[in-house]
Amino acid sequence: MGDEGEVRLDVLIGADGSVKEVRLSASSGSPLLDEAAMRTVRTWRFKPATANGVPVEAWYRGWRWIFRLR
Repeated sequence: MGDEGEVRLDVLIGADGSVKEVRLSASSGSPLLDEAAMRTVRTWRFKPATANGVPVEAWYRGWRWIFRLR
């Protein structure tokens, strides 16, 4: 389909490392690419942020996803 672009996401990671929420902060201009990035991130697990050695929920903002054809 030839779509290329950059998607920026804000991702809320729970204290258990799961993705609690994903927000589109900047569109690639392609709804297909935007949705692919959001759908993929929702399935991932992360090492959570900590405060005083205790896992905490935290936002990661402006996470860049770049889609390029080669």
